[in-house]
Amino acid sequence: MNIQETKKRAISTERLTMQLIALSDIPLVGPGDDLADIVVAGLGVSREKLCDGDILVIAQKVVSKSEGRTVKLDSVESSPRAQEIAHAVNKDPRLVELILRESTEIIRYRRDVLIVAHKLGFIMANAGIDLSNVEHGAGDDTALLLPENPDQTCALLRKKLITLTGAEIGVIINDSHGRAFRNGTVGVAIGVSGLPALTDRRGELDLYGRQLQSTEVALADEVASAASLLMGQADEGRPIVIARGVPMHRRDGSAAELIRPKHMDLFRARSGEALLRSRRSIRRYLQQAVPAATLDAILETAVSAPSAHNRQPWRFAVIEDTQIKSRLAGAMGGRLRADRARDGDASDSIEKDVARSYARITSAPALVLVCLTMEDMDRYPDAHRSAAEHQMAVQGTAMATQNLLLAAHAAGLGASLMCAPLFCSDTVRSVLDLPSAWEPQALVTLGFPGHSGKPFRRQALGDVVRKIRAKP
Repeated sequence: MNIQETKKRAISTERLTMQLIALSDIPLVGPGDDLADIVVAGLGVSREKLCDGDILVIAQKVVSKSEGRTVKLDSVESSPRAQEIAHAVNKDPRLVELILRESTEIIRYRRDVLIVAHKLGFIMANAGIDLSNVEHGAGDDTALLLPENPDQTCALLRKKLITLTGAEIGVIINDSHGRAFRNGTVGVAIGVSGLPALTDRRGELDLYGRQLQSTEVALADEVASAASLLMGQADEGRPIVIARGVPMHRRDGSAAELIRPKHMDLFRARSGEALLRSRRSIRRYLQQAVPAATLDAILETAVSAPSAHNRQPWRFAVIEDTQIKSRLAGAMGGRLRADRARDGDASDSIEKDVARSYARITSAPALVLVCLTMEDMDRYPDAHRSAAEHQMAVQGTAMATQNLLLAAHAAGLGASLMCAPLFCSDTVRSVLDLPSAWEPQALVTLGFPGHSGKPFRRQALGDVVRKIRAKP
């Protein structure tokens, strides 16, 4: 028997059909409305009934409205960070503030686009917050947020509908999401109950007898997308669809199955070039602690930098204690004041600089003092080679510092480099009780960004690069 004959024998001759039914005359939904009662009424008007195995797909907007997830923009006070991001993305600062509140991190943004990680785990535009198809009063704007717990809502709705109709069904809440590398939106499942959201086909055989190695099917997303064709996106008014005849093995599931863990998300990671070009100096931070694991990961990246002879001359002192930050800032400010006074500078100018330095140091959730040590470097009897060896330690420490800054940026943190410790190394060493062999080089302030950073200007390559070519 040849391969083609084997294939013919493997192909099923079973006739499969699937049906989509949009319920008609669904009324506008308001806060507190019972969705199960609305579904049952819609079944009656449409002369339909639920059958075992049916999947009820209901639009996210309807669920959010019933849960009272509306917010008047006039009631929202935008933070400085929201205002800066709003300027960059050309959106209402109040809307951006809501997006930030509903999110755990910003993934990407440009003019007219703000992609975030929602608190529920979804990567989506604007945290799923919408202004369309939402009732507005005179002179106000109303935003609609995602449901608090879509999986739980599906489970409760399913339980009540089973009681009311006697049919063993599944329930999906669907929403419209964009995709990273394709234009247009598609329906996806953000809440699931009574069916597998993800079906694992690994280990099954294909038509040629080969074992499937990586095939997982987003069943709930496929059903949600099909239902979206009937629901529409504008004024269709068909928010509830029955999917009948969906081929599946029954088990309970949840939309949480569809969320890829962050450490496995290759598309969220920035390319090296984009990472380098998008880093900015951030000097204002949210008052939110930097997770210890994140800080450790950043330092691990810092110490992976190259160094002369692989002597790794860098040393780091991490400061998060408020009182220590205040003592350090005060001592450095005192040294700055004394030095500037000896220079004959005006006292008001000196005090402004001292206050600015103090604020930068004390307002950062975390500080990393970058030092170098010559303990493991080579020693020479002459001053010239000794100076060169010290310079090599400086270069290695600078490369570690650059790694630290980029790692912080990649982790979603902001950072800024202060070179002030070079001017008062003995003061810094004394306040922090550092070993005498540690030479302070720079102070890095770290935290979650309180602004997006200013665009920087760089000289043209022709002004800073000289290409050396052989003479003809």
